[in-house]
Order: sequence, then structure tokens, then C-alpha cells
Amino acid sequence: MVFLAIFIAFIILIIITIFSKLSFIIGISIDSKGFNMEIKVMLYRILKLFSWNFKEGGLDFFLKKKKQVPKDKKKKKGRISAVLNLIFSKDTYNHLKKNMEVFILSVKGRLSTKNAALTALLYGNIWSVIGVLIPFIPQRNLVLDFYPDFQKETPDFHISCILRARIIHIIKLIANDYIDRIRKGENEKYGTASN
Repeated sequence: MVFLAIFIAFIILIIITIFSKLSFIIGISIDSKGFNMEIKVMLYRILKLFSWNFKEGGLDFFLKKKKQVPKDKKKKKGRISAVLNLIFSKDTYNHLKKNMEVFILSVKGRLSTKNAALTALLYGNIWSVIGVLIPFIPQRNLVLDFYPDFQKETPDFHISCILRARIIHIIKLIANDYIDRIRKGENEKYGTASN
């Protein structure tokens, strides 16, 4: 009887976890300290599953080939490379376009450079990108509070975005990618009837 209760509780916990949402938090800041970018993946905004910071890791880790990375980091590089290939594929874009929710997009702060013309161009370019994104983001989730400052030399500009997706959609995406790899391997190994 106790075993049955534990089994049912375990099944309920798995179902709740599968249908819960993962939060992808992306923060970009440009200020007197320079450029910083932070990416986090969290479950229920409590449990941090993954975190990456530009100042700690930098982009060179992503740009190096697996052969150039130290031995203790090769396994991590391989995993991250596989995840990035999956994330930036066309299938992922089409799947997540339907199933991902923009929880909040916030653009705040002062945009300034030493050159007034460059500041104006940056301000216009940011508004053009936001203009493209506005149809896809509910207005209650959009916070725009930034302005150009032609007097000061250092910016204080922050962009933060929280995207949410159900874990079941991510599992489906990974399963589809795995099945496609298996099919691709079979076609290369044995060929097709048209070859």
C-alpha cells in the first residue's frame, strides 16, 4: 500500500514537472563598467538549472573549436555546442514560435555615446527592432523606458527578457531532433532507393 502511494506521488510529480514552464532569462547591460550579458534557465523562478555570464565565461569559449578547449572543459563544450546547434535550427524556431511565451521584455535606461549622430542612429535602430517585435509581445508584458542622451558619454542601458516554454514542448523538440539524427544516419549508412 505504501509502495503504491509513493508510486502515485512520483507519477504526479513527473506530470507536474513535465507540464510546468521553464523560464529563460536574458539580461544585457551597457554601462560605465562595459558590456555584460547574463543568461539563466530557471524552473519556477526558484531552481536555477543553467547560468552563463559574459564576464565570467566570455564569448571565446563559444567561438573556440572543441580541439582548442582544455581537456577538463571538452565535455561541457560538446554539450553546449550540441544545445546551440539544436537551439539555432529552423525546426526549433518554427516549434518555439508557436509554443514560447514572452513573459516580459524590458528596455530601460540612458543611451549615450561620445558621438551624437551615433547615439541617434543607435536609438533609431533599437526602435526599429522593437517595432518588429511589438506584434508578437502582449502590451502588458512590454516595458519601454529608455531615451537618448546627447550630453553624457557613458550609457546606462539595460535590456531584460524572460521567455517561457513548457517542458513538454522542449522534450518534444529534443525527441524530434534525435529521431531526425537517427533517420539521417540511416540514409547515409544504407542510402535510399533513389541513390
